[in-house]
Amino acid sequence: MAEQPHDNTITFKMMLSPGHRARETLITTILWVIYGYLWLPLASFVAWYFGVDVAYERVIKAGGPDELILLLLWFSIIVLVVLLVVVSWSGLQYSRFRGDRERRTEHTVMDPVAERELWQLDEKTYDRIKQRNVLTVSMDEDAHITEVRSVLATK
Repeated sequence: MAEQPHDNTITFKMMLSPGHRARETLITTILWVIYGYLWLPLASFVAWYFGVDVAYERVIKAGGPDELILLLLWFSIIVLVVLLVVVSWSGLQYSRFRGDRERRTEHTVMDPVAERELWQLDEKTYDRIKQRNVLTVSMDEDAHITEVRSVLATK
């Protein structure tokens, strides 16, 4: 009998068309940009509040332009440290996950005959499963497949 699969999640990136993968990547990027954009008012308010408060304390109360120059120097150092951390972290993540590798462990694709044997499918049902993107699979109490229906119209 065939070896049991380790995970019941079906994730085969290679079965998606390049257009489908590009569309999903574009949608994900757009949604992350929108999410980041929605945080801008809060970030701007916090930065404005602390910036005005610090500038007032440093410039008006503590000593004028010399303190302002010192404050700008510290600000530039902080910006450089944040930039260094973000660039380093991004570079590390890029080197870890570049190319086709994913964060989860990849499993080898099973031999079609072994997979049919594992799920106890006839060849016609197995071929229908492989040709469709969306299916409804019915199983009995023993987890044997009893019916496979295509949700989309047949080709």
